[in-house]
Amino acid sequence: MRALSFWSGIAIAFLCGSIEPAWGYAAVCALSLVQLSMLGAPGASVFLLIHYATILTYFSLAPAMQIAADVSFWDTGVIGPVAHMQALTLLLLYMAGVEAARFGMRDTPALAPADAGHQMQSAGVAHPALLLLSGAISAFASLFIRPDLNFIARGIPGADESLPVDYIVYSTLPKLIVLICFVALTIHAVRRRTVWSWCAAGLALAMAAFAANPVNTARQVLLIGLLPLFIHALGRGWRWTLALLIFGAIAGLGPVLNLVSRGTFWGESLTTFPYSQDFDAMYVVAGIIERASEPELGWGRYLLSAFSFILPRDLKLFPDFDPLGWPAILGNFSQANLSLPPFTTAYFDFGLAGPVMFGLAISAGFRVLDRMVDPRAALSGSYLCALVLLAAYVPFLRGPILGWGPFAASGLIAALLAGLLSSRFRPVRRRAAPYASGAA
Repeated sequence: MRALSFWSGIAIAFLCGSIEPAWGYAAVCALSLVQLSMLGAPGASVFLLIHYATILTYFSLAPAMQIAADVSFWDTGVIGPVAHMQALTLLLLYMAGVEAARFGMRDTPALAPADAGHQMQSAGVAHPALLLLSGAISAFASLFIRPDLNFIARGIPGADESLPVDYIVYSTLPKLIVLICFVALTIHAVRRRTVWSWCAAGLALAMAAFAANPVNTARQVLLIGLLPLFIHALGRGWRWTLALLIFGAIAGLGPVLNLVSRGTFWGESLTTFPYSQDFDAMYVVAGIIERASEPELGWGRYLLSAFSFILPRDLKLFPDFDPLGWPAILGNFSQANLSLPPFTTAYFDFGLAGPVMFGLAISAGFRVLDRMVDPRAALSGSYLCALVLLAAYVPFLRGPILGWGPFAASGLIAALLAGLLSSRFRPVRRRAAPYASGAA
């Protein structure tokens, strides 16, 4: 039933978009809501739940209302319906690829509540909590080594050639280590339910709130660092709550954090969803399609150029294959710091087949992660990395150019460290348990 409603919805969205692009995006909104309702039962794909919540936030309501109101971003002017329809087509092809990769895959059954013995075995004891807490304190302290990199609202001061690496080491990575340690300590506390474990989680929360505050931290830190906890807590049970949390945090807090973090320094004014420049993804796609000549086929070089932005500019792979660097684009957009959804970059590489292939690859990869997300799972590095990758899908789908890569890479490193610390003593206790029972 869910597959039938999806493919019917894709066809309806395409037909509506052929008449009026705003109607096509409105149909995508309705399709996302229907899919979210069908994914609301425990055991359904966590990835698809996050996928449709992200589609609903960035790629449905926002462009529909922007097109209907003739909104103009970045001094580009009003974009024609033909370009908007082409952008919608790329989105629909990507969505089709995501679903096509799940043919023949049944949803996993709802998980039964974990028994007390399993909880005790997988939760660990005070030793991992102490290690996690000490790791969080060390990461928090490292933020003060380079305060010039941490306590700024937006932009990086200076012209040091190694600054991108310094920014990751002294700012992004420490903040995410503190956040991921808080996530792990909170999972420990929920399982152990002791005063000590709750105090440790509370201390980590205080440090994380101070380190990742809205004045000096991009929202990617909060998404990749904090969303894993909600995926763990709500991903299998309170499905609608998780979807609403993702939508509300981005659509509601996004413009507010824009005002707080940028207003004082750059004069940014508060513009609410969907007219904030955080929700202009499809507008930028349509603008590039309309204004740029037919690009040279890249065979993967556009994607490599987009994903290598984590490197300093002079080390960027295939800089000539960066659509945001073309003169036709730079001459028509007042802002150079734009981002493209990856399925659009795949289109430049492989034509209309690109978004479909990209959707197939992404969905196939997340099928593996879906099986790993289990609230009863041991708190290992691989489990925390799976949570981080699922959380990173939200900024990833929005576009990698604005900084998804450094945050995701730092988040994975932080998750691996936290997982190693929290599970270090577990094998010893498992070997000791039979001996203790036999001695008794």
